[in-house]
Amino acid sequence: MQAGKNILINVLKMTFVALLLWWMAASGRLSWSQMAIILNRPDALAASVAVWLFGPVLLGTARWWLLMRGAGLKCGYFRAMKLQLVGFFFNTAMPGAVGGDIIKAIYIMREQPAGGGKTPAMLSVLLDRIVGLIGLFVMGVVAAGFSYRQLVSNPVTAQLMSGLALVVLLSAVFLGLVFLPYPDGRDPFKKILSQTLPGFSVLHGIYEALRSYRKKPGILISTIMISVFIQVIFLFFMGFIGRIMYGSDAFDQTLLAPIFPFGILITAIPLAPGGLGVGHAAFDKLFALVGLPGGANVFNAYVLSQLLLNFLGIIPYLSMKTSIAGTSPDQVQVI
Repeated sequence: MQAGKNILINVLKMTFVALLLWWMAASGRLSWSQMAIILNRPDALAASVAVWLFGPVLLGTARWWLLMRGAGLKCGYFRAMKLQLVGFFFNTAMPGAVGGDIIKAIYIMREQPAGGGKTPAMLSVLLDRIVGLIGLFVMGVVAAGFSYRQLVSNPVTAQLMSGLALVVLLSAVFLGLVFLPYPDGRDPFKKILSQTLPGFSVLHGIYEALRSYRKKPGILISTIMISVFIQVIFLFFMGFIGRIMYGSDAFDQTLLAPIFPFGILITAIPLAPGGLGVGHAAFDKLFALVGLPGGANVFNAYVLSQLLLNFLGIIPYLSMKTSIAGTSPDQVQVI
């Protein structure tokens, strides 16, 4: 029964995404022929590979590896890189199925002494996503700050900058509360989040994950900084694609800074890999708000160039000695 329900949900999701992409193409917002511009540029193809390699692979692995070390998990950097690539493959090839993060956690959990890594493994992949989001918005604030006068003079970009600053401020306050030294059994937030209310179990897991690093603030700061560098790479890559498609005169990369974090955040909606469909619509609207051309086309080239490379994750997966067969996601759900 549950399997049939999951299949139906996945079919509905993909149908919605397909209809959304068809509507955008029919209305002229999305032109698949624009991809030819990127494919015919060797420098664009090289940039795509370099961004994927240095961003999510090398730096992304370093971020997760540091978080695992902070959680006391035993895993070498190159082993973590293999698992990172395997996670990319599953996130891309199996939308709506077992997530790549769950796959990574299963492998890490099984490789720990006496099987004691269940909770830390899950928390490490959860926290990896959290510090990634924090780094995304910190990057937006820093990047927008370099062109503060230009951006603040426009009411739209000024409001977007205020939104970025608010998210970063709230994140800083939240982290500050997390790291307060509460006496044992007197943590007010833990008591509140332990209530049986919708969404509180997820928030409780996030809170506990962050609290576990209370005595290791250097790790969290380092991973947030790595996240900032990763997002800087992606920001410049999207700007690079925009300039190739529409020319430097028509595409002002400065205007990307206040909209990029919000667009990437929207792509996290779990409908299709990489935010396909939803991301196209989001960036089309955000680009239009700040006066940039072709948001859907730029995002199309940006996301597909990365998703196609994610399929390379099947190579380390096929070479892995530890099988995940027979392990269901429910066996590793701890949050």
